[in-house]
Amino acid sequence: MRATRATEDEPLVSDNLLAQLADPDFDAQRGEFDAQTRALLAVALPEICSELLGWRQTASNRPFALALALRSEAIEARLDQARHDIRAPEPVHPNTLTAACETLLRHSTDAAERSAAADVLAQIRRAA
Repeated sequence: MRATRATEDEPLVSDNLLAQLADPDFDAQRGEFDAQTRALLAVALPEICSELLGWRQTASNRPFALALALRSEAIEARLDQARHDIRAPEPVHPNTLTAACETLLRHSTDAAERSAAADVLAQIRRAA
């Protein structure tokens, strides 16, 4: 396990590290860590706790703002997946392509991207 900060915008504790910590092996479940992991936890635990407290406070004090932030993050993830599906090097199943284009039409802020998605959807419908 490593915690390294690539830039100031990236957290010390990455999502991959959190996933590893959330799925402990047998030794970790018993509280047995090697020296490197103990040092990592000593540095990472305060940041993990601070972030969790921030999320809890926001959820308690501003649930609507938190809901909007989570929705925005989910939409961005859907847009990223749609763009990935469209640009896949291998042939894309028409249903996958249709869903990706519909996602872009519904959520993209880029007018050219929405126009291209509409054109592709029109071609798919003509071909069907």
